[in-house]
Amino acid sequence: MNLSLSFTNPILNRHVYSAAFSPPPPPTPPLSLPIPPPRFLFLSPRTPTTSRFYILYRVPQRATALSATATTASIFRDIAASAAVFAGAYALVFTFDILTQKEIIQQSLSRKLVHISSGILFAISWPIFSNSVEARFFASLVPLVNCIRLVIHGLSLADDESLIKSVTREGNPKELLRGPLYYVVMLMLCAVLFWRESPVGVISLGMMCGGDGVADIMGRKFGSSKIPYNQMKSWVGSISMFVSGFLISIGMVYYYSALGYFQLDWGDTMYRVALVSLVATVVESLPISNLIDDNISVPLASILAAYFTSIH
Repeated sequence: MNLSLSFTNPILNRHVYSAAFSPPPPPTPPLSLPIPPPRFLFLSPRTPTTSRFYILYRVPQRATALSATATTASIFRDIAASAAVFAGAYALVFTFDILTQKEIIQQSLSRKLVHISSGILFAISWPIFSNSVEARFFASLVPLVNCIRLVIHGLSLADDESLIKSVTREGNPKELLRGPLYYVVMLMLCAVLFWRESPVGVISLGMMCGGDGVADIMGRKFGSSKIPYNQMKSWVGSISMFVSGFLISIGMVYYYSALGYFQLDWGDTMYRVALVSLVATVVESLPISNLIDDNISVPLASILAAYFTSIH
């Protein structure tokens, strides 16, 4: 016979078990099974639970101070990182403007080199930001400011000849409201939506910046053989887009993987990135540029292809 006594107290809630009339204890179970508590006088205090009303819980002062200190440090780090990316972006554009003014490179080549390098440099700058939730929004301030700048000058509310020459084809301010504006909007969306948590963002930027940019340069230089269904595109340009987009995307994914953000099966990843590059190349070659700009169609196609091939 096993005698069990219990009592309830407003403060303590315990059960007292007595083994005075207990039979001999059973054999010790195998090590793989959990060992029950010994059957002598055993006190089992109530398991504490977490209150649903968390606002009634007072955080220790030291923990609050450390949290506030860490938050402040993250904010200052993100502000400094944003300022550094701003400075780098303007230095990049200024450098190509100087090269163009000195006639070292042509205006069209300068524009495409800015197209290629600015987006890639923006994407690889993300690790210098903090690990806070707000970090992606601090990074997005860079394309956001450029977006506002393009709108202001595209509507001719202000005049900036150097900006117009560096990012437009024909020197028309209204061009700022098309391709260049879509470009910075996509930079901002990829930062906010994907950040350093998914390779989809850097792959789509690699295709938009690197793939599409190199395709235009190579197509203009060597694109005498046109694609049958689109005389505005060439085989050389499309092949260059596939190869360069694939290599730049893989390089960016490897960069983030080396920093510990992504854990990927590289054989499978290279195959899937190749499929994304193929889809983006086919979309870019279609005769739809008058309907939708390449700076929209290419990254959107890359994002959809990456999701359908499970690169996320």
